[in-house]
Amino acid sequence: MKTLALLCFALLFSGSAIAEAPAWANDVSKAISQAGKEKKLGFILMGREACGNCQATRKLVNEGTVPVTADTFVIADINVDDSKASAEFEKKFKKEKFGSTLPFVVITDSRGKALASYSGFKDAATLTAMIEEAKKKAGAAAK
Repeated sequence: MKTLALLCFALLFSGSAIAEAPAWANDVSKAISQAGKEKKLGFILMGREACGNCQATRKLVNEGTVPVTADTFVIADINVDDSKASAEFEKKFKKEKFGSTLPFVVITDSRGKALASYSGFKDAATLTAMIEEAKKKAGAAAK
């Protein structure tokens, strides 16, 4: 029993412990500004806390199932029911182009230009392919 407790303690405080989930911003303009300052891409999700598709997308990011990491991306989670935040998202990304299924996701370059966008849930393989394509577009634009 003592050995198990020591093992749990060691795992908790070791470098091999589970990685911390990325931090999610909640403001489009601030996220894009931060991406520009840090020369990162943006991963912006607009959805609801109680939306199953939104929760599943957040889980893919938080668990590291898709390559959206804090060293490459500024990550934002915009509440569709917050009228100010929703209006800002719609003004910047023209939500009507997305369709009608939450979440609405935009992957941007460091200046906030949309590189990829979609509506609804995407499985990990599809989302990873979209992220990798957006990274290529950002790299090509930087040259």
